[in-house]
Amino acid sequence: MKLIRLDKKKGLVKAIVKSYDDLIILSYVIEPGDKLLSYSRRKINAGAAPDIRLVKIGIAIEKTYLSETSLGVSGKIISSSDENVPLHKYHTIDLRPGNGFVLHKDKLLSFQARMLLKSQERSPRILICVYEDGYAIFYKITNYSLRRLYEVKENVSGKRFKNDTRSKFFVRLTQQITEEYNKIRWSLVIVAGKAIDNEELKNGALKDLKIQYETVSYADTGLKEITSKDKISSLLRNTKIATQRNLIKEYINEISKGNPLYVYGFNKIKEKMADNRPVEGILSKEFVMSHKELIEQLDGAGTNIIFFDEKDESLDLLDGFGGAILKFS
Repeated sequence: MKLIRLDKKKGLVKAIVKSYDDLIILSYVIEPGDKLLSYSRRKINAGAAPDIRLVKIGIAIEKTYLSETSLGVSGKIISSSDENVPLHKYHTIDLRPGNGFVLHKDKLLSFQARMLLKSQERSPRILICVYEDGYAIFYKITNYSLRRLYEVKENVSGKRFKNDTRSKFFVRLTQQITEEYNKIRWSLVIVAGKAIDNEELKNGALKDLKIQYETVSYADTGLKEITSKDKISSLLRNTKIATQRNLIKEYINEISKGNPLYVYGFNKIKEKMADNRPVEGILSKEFVMSHKELIEQLDGAGTNIIFFDEKDESLDLLDGFGGAILKFS
């Protein structure tokens, strides 16, 4: 994210969205009750026929929604650069990469300011393709997200691939890998399949591409196999999914040992906070959204708040503990 102005005391954020990761961060920052100003398309009923114009619109936010491509922010219009746009009507501003905005909050919490500042750091971009005969899955991993991009399939006849069908699939696969490889500058590209098939790709159409090859058994379980390998884990150690997996392992291990400094469950957390300071906490987005008062208390106490929002088994495990585990001093 390109931060133009960040004033914590005034609750002011002026920035330009640069990536989908930025939208994930903003989903924790933009909340009901805030005010957002940005350019947005609006149907204008002026003249003989309705006209869709790009207008600078300010809204009082009532709800937000993060989709695969944008962060939708809805509320009543409080200002407009076009006099034909009526005030107090509902409107949705879809924030996407490339959009600039100005956000006014009554209170910008410390963890929100930290997330905004961290968003200025360049995020690694990792492309992963896991495949088997007739089936491949493409993933994109960045600091804040793991996204399943799409699948490539070829029909299988009987229990074994016919030679012509297999050849057709691998032509499609190499074309797709090459296309993705050339789209952007990737930090790392990993292609994973059976060893014999990797050799065929490596020495064939993909021989001039800088690709790291890994061996996996099946496409469906390939991502889990890759990310569990030590040499890949070290490459992914700063990504959100690696952070989630490492932390949930640490926290559950301490709970299983009966460490009284690791506490879960809303009531137990509140009880523990009466006499002890929470130094760190792992929380799901659902927990954060439904316990705003507690989050403000944690923020005021200087707790290092770490969010689990990447859909992964680590998030499922955290949900099993009520969506929040805190570590106390």
